[in-house]
Amino acid sequence: MTYQNKHLAVNELEPQLRFQAMLAELSADFVRVSSDEVDDLVQESLRRIAENLELDHVAVGLLSEDGHDFYSKYQYANQSCVKPWLNSSLRSEGPYLTKTLLAGQPSIMHDVEELPPEATMDREGFLRYGIKAHLAFPIIVGGHLRGGIGFASSRPRQWHDNVVRGLGLMADVFANALERKHNFQALQSREEQMRLASEAADVGLWVWNIASDTIWATDRARKLYGVSLDHVLNMQRFLACLHPDDCERVKNVVEQAFRSGGDFKEEYRVVHPDGSEYWICATGKCQFGDSGQPERMMGASLNITEKRRVNDELRAALEEIQNLQERIQQENVYLRDEVAERKGSKIVNGSEKMRRILEQVTQVAATPASVLISGETGTGKELLARAIHEASPRKNRSMIQINCAAIPAALIESELFGREKGAFTGALSKQIGRFELANGSTLFLDEVGELPSDAQAKLLRVLQEKQFERLGNPKPIKVDVRIIAATNRNLSQEVAQGRFREDLYYRLNVFPVRMPPLRERREDIPKLIEIFVQEFAAGMDKTIEAVDKNSLQTLCRYDWPGNIRELRNVIERAVILAKGPLLKIALPVDGSEPVARYSTPSLASLEGVERQHILHVLEACGWRVRGQGGAAAILGLNPNTLESRMTKLGIRRPCFGE
Repeated sequence: MTYQNKHLAVNELEPQLRFQAMLAELSADFVRVSSDEVDDLVQESLRRIAENLELDHVAVGLLSEDGHDFYSKYQYANQSCVKPWLNSSLRSEGPYLTKTLLAGQPSIMHDVEELPPEATMDREGFLRYGIKAHLAFPIIVGGHLRGGIGFASSRPRQWHDNVVRGLGLMADVFANALERKHNFQALQSREEQMRLASEAADVGLWVWNIASDTIWATDRARKLYGVSLDHVLNMQRFLACLHPDDCERVKNVVEQAFRSGGDFKEEYRVVHPDGSEYWICATGKCQFGDSGQPERMMGASLNITEKRRVNDELRAALEEIQNLQERIQQENVYLRDEVAERKGSKIVNGSEKMRRILEQVTQVAATPASVLISGETGTGKELLARAIHEASPRKNRSMIQINCAAIPAALIESELFGREKGAFTGALSKQIGRFELANGSTLFLDEVGELPSDAQAKLLRVLQEKQFERLGNPKPIKVDVRIIAATNRNLSQEVAQGRFREDLYYRLNVFPVRMPPLRERREDIPKLIEIFVQEFAAGMDKTIEAVDKNSLQTLCRYDWPGNIRELRNVIERAVILAKGPLLKIALPVDGSEPVARYSTPSLASLEGVERQHILHVLEACGWRVRGQGGAAAILGLNPNTLESRMTKLGIRRPCFGE
C-alpha cells in the first residue's frame, strides 16, 4: 500500500468517528427518554441517521400478530429520491427479505442488480420504491423477534464493516427502547387490570387475632398463600408459607407494627406446596386495644408476581441500553486511537524470516488459539498482533490492548476487569474493563511479563473459566476473548526463576512467534527507510527525492539496538534537519564508532556528555525507564533518580508509535 493510499485510509476513518459519536449520543438519548416520548425520538433518530450517512430511506417495521410478516411503523424518506414504505405487508413485496429477517439474520444488499434469482419479486419491489442498496437487521429482544429495521439508498452502495457494526448496535438500541415502551404499556394495562380486580374484591382479605393467635382469611387469601380451606391458620403457619430469605424481614415488619402501630405495606415471596413461588404485596393496619397493647392486625394481600417480572425486564432493558451506550463510547475511543496508530503501520516482509512469520500469522489467525509474541523492544510486536487480529474472524471488532508495564500494579486489576463506582477509594465512576470491551474480539496484552503475581493469578482464572467479576460486583460476566500477548523477556527463564506463573505461561504460549531484531533482517532496512522518509516528509511538507547512498550503506551495517523504533527516530531526526532533496542520515551517534563522541571530553561539558549518554540508552531501550531491560537498570540507577536527572537535563520522551 502506497503512502497516499494509507493517508486516504486514515482520512476515511474521520467520518466513522463522527458516525460513532452520533450513535453514542442517540443511545444516551434513549437511556433518558420517557416511554411516552419513545415514538418521537425514534422518528428523529431515523432522520439523523439518514442524514449522517446520506441515506434516502430508513424504516422500522414491527412483527405482525401471526408472526409471519412485518408492517410499517416508523420511517424517514427522502421523497425526492425514493417512495416511502407505507405497506402493511413486507412479505407481499419482499418475500426473500422477509424470510431472512424471520430467520433472525441481517440482510446486506450492495446493489439491487446482484440479488439472486429467487429474489426477483424483492428486486421489483426495491426498484418500485427507487431503492438500489439496502441494509436490514432483525429487532430481537430476549431471544424473541419483534420487528426489523432497514437502511436504504437510491444508488448502489458498499456497506463498510464499521457502518454495518454501528447500525447493528443501533438496531439493538431501538429494540430495547421499543421493548421498554411495549413493557411500559403492558405494565399500565396490567395495573389497570389489578385495580379492577381489587374493586371486584379479587384480593385476599385477612384478620389476625393476636391474643388467640388465630387468622381469619378469605378463600382468595388462602389461595394466594397456598393454604387449603381445612387448615387452621395462625402466625406460625403463615410464616411457614414465606420464602426462607424473606421470613426474617417480615418478622421485623410485624414487630415494628406492634411498637408503632399505624399502616404498613410490605412485599415478599410465598412458596406453595408444589414449590412454585409468588410475590405478594400485603397492606394493612395494626389496631390497639384499650390496654394499649396490639389487639389485631388486618389487611389485604395481592399477587404482584407479574408486575415484579415486568419491572425486572424493564430494569434489564435499561441496563442493556446503558451497556450498549458505554460500549459504543469506549469503542469510539479505541477508533480514535487506531487513527493515530495506523499511520505508517505496515509490516515489511522482504526478508526470509519475516515471510516465514507472516505465513505463521496466516495459519494461526483463523483459530482462537492464544499467541505469544516475543522479541526485543522496538521490533514491531504490536504490529504483528494487529496483523493477526485483522486476519482473524474477529476483525470486525476493534482489537483492545493494554500495556501491562505502563499501568501501576494497584490499578491493573480494574483496567483488566473493570470496576463499579465506589469499589475502592478514588473509584468515582463505573469503568468497563478491557476484557469486557474485548468480548467477541481480541485482547492484546503488551509487556505481559511485567504483570504482578496477583494479577497473573486472576488472568489465569479468566482464561480458564472464560468469566470474571468487576471490582465491587460479584455478578460473573462471561466473555469470549482471543488473547495475544507480547513480551521482551525470556518468559521460560522467568518461570524457572519464579517470577512468572508456569501455568499462565503455558496458557499463553499455545502458538509462540519470535519477532527477529532488525540486525537479523537487514534486507528490510532499505524498505523501512523509504516508508519512514515518505511519512515524515509528508508530515513536515518537505520534498525528499533520494537517500544518500553512503548513509544507506551505513544504516544497513548498523546493529540497531533499539530496532525499528530507533530507526524511525533516526529518520525523523534526519528529515527535520534536511535542507535539500537528497537526505543524508547520521547514526544515533556521530560517526560509525559509538564511543567517538566521548573520545574528546574537553569538547563538551560533563553535563552534556551525561545528557547524550542517557539519551542514547533511552533510545536503545525504547524510552522505557523502569523494569528489567529498562534504562534505569542499564545505567545502574534507581528509576526515580533517573527520572529526576531527565527532568534536570531537559530530556523529554518524544511522541512516536512502534
